[in-house]
Amino acid sequence: MLRLVLCIVAILAFNPANAADSGPQPEIQWRFAGGDALQTQTRAPVLAKVLTLPEATAVGPALSRHLAETWWRFTTGKTNIPPAALEAGIALAHDLLRSGSAGEVLRGTKGREVAVAIQLPADRIAVWEKRWPAWVGAIQAARNPASASKPQLLRKDAWVLAVSDSATQPMESTLARLTVPSPSPGTLLHWKSAVAGQPALELTFAPTNGNVRVEGTLKPIQPIPEPLPGWLVPGFIREPLVQFTAARGLDPLTAGWLDPKPSTGSGWPNQLFVWGQPNNSYRYPYFAAQYDDPTGYLKRLHGIYHGGFAPDSATPRYKGELFASTNRLVLAGGLPLAPMVEAMTKEKKPLVTLAMIPLVKTTNPPSPEMLSQMNRPDMLVYDFEFTSDSIRQWNAALQLPDLLEGRSVVTTTPAVRWLLAAGPLIGECVTTVTRKDAAHALIRRKSPVGLSGLELALLAKWLDPIPPIRLGATNTPAKTRT
Repeated sequence: MLRLVLCIVAILAFNPANAADSGPQPEIQWRFAGGDALQTQTRAPVLAKVLTLPEATAVGPALSRHLAETWWRFTTGKTNIPPAALEAGIALAHDLLRSGSAGEVLRGTKGREVAVAIQLPADRIAVWEKRWPAWVGAIQAARNPASASKPQLLRKDAWVLAVSDSATQPMESTLARLTVPSPSPGTLLHWKSAVAGQPALELTFAPTNGNVRVEGTLKPIQPIPEPLPGWLVPGFIREPLVQFTAARGLDPLTAGWLDPKPSTGSGWPNQLFVWGQPNNSYRYPYFAAQYDDPTGYLKRLHGIYHGGFAPDSATPRYKGELFASTNRLVLAGGLPLAPMVEAMTKEKKPLVTLAMIPLVKTTNPPSPEMLSQMNRPDMLVYDFEFTSDSIRQWNAALQLPDLLEGRSVVTTTPAVRWLLAAGPLIGECVTTVTRKDAAHALIRRKSPVGLSGLELALLAKWLDPIPPIRLGATNTPAKTRT
């Protein structure tokens, strides 16, 4: 069964980083209502429905496994996990995704230590009494140098407290701290993370009026400038729109955790626009990015990727060929469509655009209501979508890299089957990120399930196994066009 919210936050936050050895420091704190409670939500009925779909059941094992593997990487800094340790971690992750819990991760001189207060069914208490020492012991052995933590469990009232090091997190005081009554009863998830080298994040997910309301604060590594540049929405963005995203000030918001340079050779654009139009055949989002030097951007992009295609490589990694001119990159022969990256200079500011299929050309500009919501002086990111359409577009777009490598289209794996079954049930999602001051951005969202179409598609991509490469698909040079 799916436990979406906790898993998404874990993906974003469990990214090992070095921290100063100044005594135990709280890196992560959470309070989670539990997946069983999410499945019976009457104040967020769509969330409950998508979590209880028949397709959701098959996703549970992969979700538990990936959470255990992420936990292992975060606490050991290593990727290889012994089978016996993985088995123990999966058993613990299963309960963390299912049951109500509160916990914390501290970073001290010996490494990261974890404390979990969890409300377990009677038949699972013995599982924790066996699996917790085995799991912590395996983590200790994998650390370099190995630590000598003292794992311990305590049963008190409705709670089971498990700590990885009772010397760092004394049992009675830790239990009292973790189980203090919530200031916001009914909250599905409250999350705080402050990992060194990453933006600090605090998020609350709460059911309200049939939706899930998400509110939070992001404290970026870099200061957020003021004033923000005025929006320059490209004139070719036209209705009908099923999704629309506008972003500016991405450098400070993403510093430390999301760097585009390895993939594009450039930093974030001055402004970024992503939108989708309804289409019965192909569904892909469009991109437009405002760069001062778009032709330079294309040159750097070509320099990164051309070596993966024939004829520049005798054993190309990707199917098809990459054709380059001064203002255009076109990928031909590797996909059932021809993606094109183009430098455009006819707008108010130069742009780099990416399109998979031709735009639906109309004379209808974006709705004044949407633009008025976006056009605030403090708006950093504005996102509106019909999530059912957004899921289909992002699910298709995220499979393009696999197709280029000769892998198969994913339609029957557990997470994609659940994603496509859940999509039609989910309606509008609106997300805003605004500048509070130089050191803080405010996050607001209203959504039937708390997650956007892109986040749901990324979750499915993370959970499903990588499809195998078709034999000979990428090792045979494509025919060179003249």
